[in-house]
Formats: sequence, C-alpha cells, structure tokens
Amino acid sequence: MKSNLYKYLGLVFLGAVTTTIVSMGWALDGDRSQSESGAKVSQSNIAHHKDDRVRFVPDNLFSVDFVDNSHGWAAGYYGTILKTIDGGKNWIHISLSNTDLIRRIQFLDKDYGWLVTHRGRIMSSEDGGTTWKTRYSEENQINLRNIKFLDDSIGWAVGHEGTILYTNDGGETWTNQSLSNFTGRDLPRLNGLTVLSETRAMLAGEFGVIAETIDAGKTWMIISSPDIKATFTEIEQVGNSILAVGLDGVVAQVHSDKIDMLTLPDGRESVRVKLLNSGVNKHFFDIVANKNGEGIAVGLASILTIKNGSELNKIEIAHPDRNYLYFMGATPISESKYVLVGALGLAITLDTATTEIMGLVKW
Repeated sequence: MKSNLYKYLGLVFLGAVTTTIVSMGWALDGDRSQSESGAKVSQSNIAHHKDDRVRFVPDNLFSVDFVDNSHGWAAGYYGTILKTIDGGKNWIHISLSNTDLIRRIQFLDKDYGWLVTHRGRIMSSEDGGTTWKTRYSEENQINLRNIKFLDDSIGWAVGHEGTILYTNDGGETWTNQSLSNFTGRDLPRLNGLTVLSETRAMLAGEFGVIAETIDAGKTWMIISSPDIKATFTEIEQVGNSILAVGLDGVVAQVHSDKIDMLTLPDGRESVRVKLLNSGVNKHFFDIVANKNGEGIAVGLASILTIKNGSELNKIEIAHPDRNYLYFMGATPISESKYVLVGALGLAITLDTATTEIMGLVKW
C-alpha cells in the first residue's frame, strides 16, 4: 500500500446539478512529521492505557460506535481499541488481552459494550471499554463478524459457516441457531445483522442470503431470491426501509410487509428483496442510520448517502490512490455528521449537509 495514502483526501459529491469537491490536507498514514507543503503537522492525539501494548504503526480499523457526540470507540486489527470521551479530539489506546482482529464493536451506553473477533470470541465491557471479559468462545475459533444487542438482555452474533448465536440473558448463555431453509452445499459466511425487536431480526451474507426471524431465532427463513448471488456485508434499517449492502456496490431493499408475495418453490419470497442501482461497482462494508431515518453506506473509495429509504446519492473519492482507500465502518453522531474508520488507522468525520470532512485520529 502506498505510503502517502490519505495525505490529501478529496471527496466529490455527485448530484444531478452540482459537483462539490472538498479536500483535507492532513496526514493520516502515520507520517506526522510534515505535510506535502512542508508545514508542521500536529503530533499524535492518542494516549496509552497503563497496561497497554504499545503499537508504533496505525492499525486497520474495522468498526466504530458512538453513543453520543462525545463517547465513542473504534476497533480493529491486533486487538486495538481506541476510545474518546471528547468527540474525537483525544483518544486512549486500549488493547485486549489477546491479539484478535475485532470485527464489530457496539456500546449500549457509555459503560456497557460488546465486541466479536475473528477467533470466535464474544467479549463485553462494563467500564466503558477499559477492561473486557470473554463471554463466549467458539470451540473451533470460527470467525465472528457481527454482534448487535437490542437492549442489555437480547442480542445476536453471526459469523462464518452459517454461525448464528443468540442470548436473552445479557450474554450469560448463548444458543446456537441456524438457517431454516438453506439448501446450498457450503454454509454461508454471515456478515450483516440488525435487531428490530425482541423477536425480529435480519441477517445477510454470502450467496445472496438475506434471512429473517420473527420468533427470536427459532426459525430463520431466507427471504431473498436464489437469483441474487451477491455477497452482503451489512444490513440496517434506514427510515422505513431495510437495506443490505455488499461487494461490487450491491444495495438491496427489503420490504417489511408480506402483501402479494410470490412464493418460490423453495419457500423464498422473491418480491421481498429488490436490488437497487447504487451507481457504484466498488465494495461496500457498512451501512448505518441516524435517528432521522437517513444514513450512509461506506466501502472502497465510495460512500452513499441514503434518504427516504431508497434515495441514493453517491460520494466519490477524488484521490489518485483512491482504489486503496477503504472505509470499513461508520457511525452517526448527529443529524448529518458521521464518523468513518478504515485502513491504515483512517478516522474522519463527514458532514453530509455541509460536505465538511475532518481528521480525527493522529497516529
């Protein structure tokens, strides 16, 4: 990967009438000595916990979550967790007791949080992420890719080989669940997960799989058509719609109601899932929504803004090395502002209303 990646980042907002270009001249790749113009760049804003494993390189960040506009966490490679309590002005670096890659991190409030790792661990924190306790460990270290809790009791985790884990007692016990009507040879990697109520949730993954439970996971019915071959990476409720995103720019809209459904021979309801034209052929890795029912999807060199459930507007990266620019995770922090994290420790805020971007983490 090129060493000068992220030194200057430009975003091009593509619309029907105007194109706006915004640039950020701030080093994000660990080279903080000077900018391309020779000007001094501010030093690292990351402090280290007293028991921390000190890292001298910026770690790839795969997930980020803020519970308000002050308290947030980013996590990723080598058991790395970054925590802020001032909206990203300053961060503290916290390491897990292991070096697992953290795939997803979620906090329910400023104290209570969860994460999953690529070695099949589910871990929780009750002190804002300072310390973590293993609550479940996959015997075969199956890669877990997502975790979502509805409240302090009910949650699911999903991962490779069709793995679905469920708890209704705050993680004290975890129950294995499975796809009820999957007929393929190889079990899919399950990547995306959204919890809609105590009994209803949806997941998404390989082989075009989008599945739903309405009975707390006793049955998981695949509702996507067999004709859909996409690999989905995340699924989320955005406004009144449920959208799944994935590799090669795929975006699918899931209809919640079951009126006039066309049932296929294998039981899948074909009209529940409709592919949308995203205008993007690059991978998407995450989709998130704010409280106003708007959202963004992020991925390789592209971002989508989402309004009214299915109104998609593309944001393209105007940078010579944009094909190496990965946004792996995002989280809303206000009506129009989001935090995005990605490869080489990238962490920025993006305001979709003003097109303003700002660097957050200085390694």
